[in-house]
Amino acid sequence: MPFTERTRDPRAYRHWPGHVEADYLYTSGVAADHFFRELRDHGRLLGARCTKCGRQWVPPKLFCEECFVEVHDWVDLPREGRVAATCVVRVDPHGTPLGTPEVWGFIRFQGFEGGFVHRLLISPTRARAGLTVRAVLKPDGARSGAITDIEGFAPAGP
Repeated sequence: MPFTERTRDPRAYRHWPGHVEADYLYTSGVAADHFFRELRDHGRLLGARCTKCGRQWVPPKLFCEECFVEVHDWVDLPREGRVAATCVVRVDPHGTPLGTPEVWGFIRFQGFEGGFVHRLLISPTRARAGLTVRAVLKPDGARSGAITDIEGFAPAGP
């Protein structure tokens, strides 16, 4: 059957074994680029705010989904966030058991939509939703402008 004819029988599809080289380069975009530069250079966690409706997001956005206006305001996140959900990870992405389980969580910030999925610097027995946490950053000079510049989120306390 020629390639231009429509196939209705899934058994008639043909394939060629082999490998297709598929290299992709995804850029972070304007908003994320600004976020990562501020994180690297000044140790600041930023969100964005719509000047028309006042909605705020983290990670930052360039356009308000409600008003459809361009967003130009950058705002600092509160120093502390709250864990909305947790997960204890016992294997790496390849299925190999980890020597020590890791705790990951979804961290939300008051007044902001969205949040971060990141490592929690706690034992699995302490993992729970509602925990108040604070970002632990790599030291100045060791940050590269990536999400890994945040080493994790530790319980906020005195």
